[in-house]
Amino acid sequence: MKKHHISDKHVIRIWHAGVIYQFPKEIAKKYRIDDKVISADDVFVNINKKYTKPGALLRGIRIRENLTQIQMAKEMKVTQSDISQMENGIRNIGRKIAKRIQRLFGVDYRSFLK
Repeated sequence: MKKHHISDKHVIRIWHAGVIYQFPKEIAKKYRIDDKVISADDVFVNINKKYTKPGALLRGIRIRENLTQIQMAKEMKVTQSDISQMENGIRNIGRKIAKRIQRLFGVDYRSFLK
């Protein structure tokens, strides 16, 4: 079967999970969802209200390290309640704790300071 050559100006390339897909632009137009560009802050506005950015970062580190709040608290020499309060933005992460996080998990302490 003969393959039809499609000019580059009529093709859109989409990269996903390490694979490049080519689609004719006319087909891709049918699947356009929205022409607007939305910032990450707009997308995550509700998350940012619920969790502070330092708190969300702390939670992300804990999940990345596959630790419970209790396990992380033991490593950091604080209580589980402290971890919960910091993750949920109830308690600020001070410089002393932020430097401890940097030493234990390799994340720049300044990321945790508001």
